[in-house]
Amino acid sequence: MSDQMTADPAGTTASVIRSVAPVRRRRDLDWAEFSRHWREEHAAIARGLPGMTGYTQGHAIPGEQPADRPPAWEYDGVPLASFPDLAAIDTLRAHPDYRGRAVPDEALFTERAGMAAVLLAHCFGEAPPPVSGGRTLMVFARTDGTGEQAGRALAGALDAVPGADSALGHRWSTALDADPGLSPRSAAEWPYDGLLEVWLPSAAPATRAAQAVAADPALLPFEVFCLVVRENRVL
Repeated sequence: MSDQMTADPAGTTASVIRSVAPVRRRRDLDWAEFSRHWREEHAAIARGLPGMTGYTQGHAIPGEQPADRPPAWEYDGVPLASFPDLAAIDTLRAHPDYRGRAVPDEALFTERAGMAAVLLAHCFGEAPPPVSGGRTLMVFARTDGTGEQAGRALAGALDAVPGADSALGHRWSTALDADPGLSPRSAAEWPYDGLLEVWLPSAAPATRAAQAVAADPALLPFEVFCLVVRENRVL
């Protein structure tokens, strides 16, 4: 697997770099065991690694996803790791516990080869405080362009989608490159150009919004796919 980027994002002025990698559970695990292992055992390993300024697990509960989602987007979760810069990613991956513990542990509960890993730069918005029973609507957008303008257009259009009007907050991050060490994909193979996270007070409005977008893609200005996740903030 390549450890080289397909482009050079080192000149970015972003204050936060994020590695976002939708994952599928290992085929011999049911969703509950996948979620438990990730939430308990893998999170404990992640807490001991250097370099990250944040690490959140988005557990994509099966019954809350859009109906008839395409097989290509049948993901079981989305890890989001935040770093102050690209050098911090190298620091994490050079640590002996990354290759010695984190990577082998991933193989116990995920199909690592199927990760759709992309490096993103945070553009605008912040996560609100966690809400008991809340959900995060993760909107992966194929914009054919990057930057803050695309994110604001998407966030503005989403406000009119049924269910999304109860949003507690938004955060948009735009793609920089494939994540070195996790994904060998070229830019043409990225499954998304940006990510809009939308925090909602409960599962019902998040699922309603995802279903509305799946039923009528013209509601939004870009090609998107939505996942509804329960957020677990580890760091």
